[in-house]
Amino acid sequence: MLSPKLHLLFRRTFLTVSRHLWLLILLIFVACQNGGKEPLPFNASPNLGQTVKEAWAATDSILITNGLFNPGITRYSWWIKTKISNPGLETELFFLVFNNPHINRLEVYVNGSESVIFTMGDRFPFHQRPYQDRDFVIPFALESGESRDVLLLTDKAGETLLLEPQLLNEGDFWQKRTRENLLVGLLVGWLLIIFLFAVFYAWELKEWSALFYALYIMSTLIWFVSHWGLGFQFLWPENVEWTGKSRPYLNLVTNIFFLGVILSFFPPKKHGKIIGIILWVFLIVQSILLFQSSFENEIKVSISSKMIFLYFTFFASILMTLLVLWYLIIQWRAKVPYAGFYLAGVLFLLFFNVILQLHQSGVDLGLPYFFFSFGSGFGLMGETTLITIAFAKRAASFKEEKEQLALEMLVQEKKVADQLIQVQEDERSRLARDLHDSIGGMLSSIYLKADKIEKMSHPTEETTQLKLLIKQSIEEARGLSHNLTPPHLDELGLEKALHNLIQSVTEQNNIKVKYYFKVKLSLTKPLELMLYRICSELLYNIIKHANAQEALVQLTSEDQTLEIILEDDGKGMDTQKKIQGIGLKNIRERVNYLKGDLHIDSNENGTTVIIHVPIKSSKE
Repeated sequence: MLSPKLHLLFRRTFLTVSRHLWLLILLIFVACQNGGKEPLPFNASPNLGQTVKEAWAATDSILITNGLFNPGITRYSWWIKTKISNPGLETELFFLVFNNPHINRLEVYVNGSESVIFTMGDRFPFHQRPYQDRDFVIPFALESGESRDVLLLTDKAGETLLLEPQLLNEGDFWQKRTRENLLVGLLVGWLLIIFLFAVFYAWELKEWSALFYALYIMSTLIWFVSHWGLGFQFLWPENVEWTGKSRPYLNLVTNIFFLGVILSFFPPKKHGKIIGIILWVFLIVQSILLFQSSFENEIKVSISSKMIFLYFTFFASILMTLLVLWYLIIQWRAKVPYAGFYLAGVLFLLFFNVILQLHQSGVDLGLPYFFFSFGSGFGLMGETTLITIAFAKRAASFKEEKEQLALEMLVQEKKVADQLIQVQEDERSRLARDLHDSIGGMLSSIYLKADKIEKMSHPTEETTQLKLLIKQSIEEARGLSHNLTPPHLDELGLEKALHNLIQSVTEQNNIKVKYYFKVKLSLTKPLELMLYRICSELLYNIIKHANAQEALVQLTSEDQTLEIILEDDGKGMDTQKKIQGIGLKNIRERVNYLKGDLHIDSNENGTTVIIHVPIKSSKE
């Protein structure tokens, strides 16, 4: 069973994750609604060295009517030609939106002109854009019925090019932006929440897997910020070199950390050892690529080198994903704990990635732009939800195992302590028997001899003192014997044994002791013996050191706690000095063994000792 604190923590984690799962479903539903205008038709043709005039006059271009242009990893820059118009009755501000925040160079020409009106892109500082937005947005003020021909030179040579341009009026544009900003905020907020959970689990579990998971979440968050164009807009608006390589660089980082999570959470010791070794090779290779790319200027890399790198990373990612899936299936089939959560999470993310790949391949799935722009975010939400549940369960299990181990250690320590105490009691019993049977008997014989000698001769002061000393020695030996082994404690019980002890003390010493016993709890025999030792030690300390006339011995119980109070009206003591004495040291050790607490209050008017012992803990 989990402790109440852990149970509450796990429950809150589960409820939080559940709420966000429903939020994920809601987001997908909202994203799948009709998001705006009809696709903008346009013509596309590769730039094979044509001039602007030749591009305007070209008739052999590809006509795109569904609004999506995806030449994949392209060797060329592309000419895009379209017509925009205002069918309304008033002058309006329109925005030509590319739905792709990553184009290296974008030149804009209008109405057959060979003069560029705008030049922008990732190779230029962000402030050069005509409209300050994370995406490429070109504003046009069009009068009623006005039309304009627009020619665009889009340069992403050596990289993946995907365009889905839209022409939106100002109202539609801000509606689109509001919806996108809501999705961005929710996805970023979700990743930050998961990151905090990951940091917590890293702290709790003290495991590499949790640390890798936290780093994976943070690197993924930064990748999304770069992917959506927010990094260039807000974080590095002047760093054009980093803008170009940030996404592939961060993609390598996320791959490395994700492999670190998988391999540290499911070490390849028993199941899937060969695949685990291959995944380690992938991790090392990607780490080398990451190190190498850190020192390269992406702007100066040739087109062929870029294409080779992208093809390599594309196929390597597919192979790595398949290997991770197979590795997790092996772990799941071997019933390795929590492998099912990881497998379901990766499949969830893979489902969205397959849809995105089909869309980018030109397959019409009837889904709007929003779904494809944020589909990877939806997939990641599902994946991180399931993986976080796995970590929550593992943290709870880890805590439970730790508490169980601590309990077992405590039981073992108590068992050893009980054995030591039993050895001490056995030794005390042996000494008590020796004192009573051997030394006591010898002293009695000596006393009889002394008495016989006194009777045979005239009594003298020396013989009288000798008999008195022998008699005192016999009483002292008897007292030591009784102190070593409480007489009849097992038969009489604690209450009666303490009563006899107090009666014996008051008879032999000039002190009045009040005794009050009201304990309703069931006490074990070892506990009774321990309590008897504590009370007798405190009582003898009063007799020896306090010079008291009156004392109080009180034992009471409330709930599962036993309270012992001993008071005297003696001269008091310096607790800072006396606490180190053998008597009080023995008492403190006994109280600590019983998991109790000891409080001593002393002044010139006397001393009060209060002890609380949890009876339930002592039984355990």
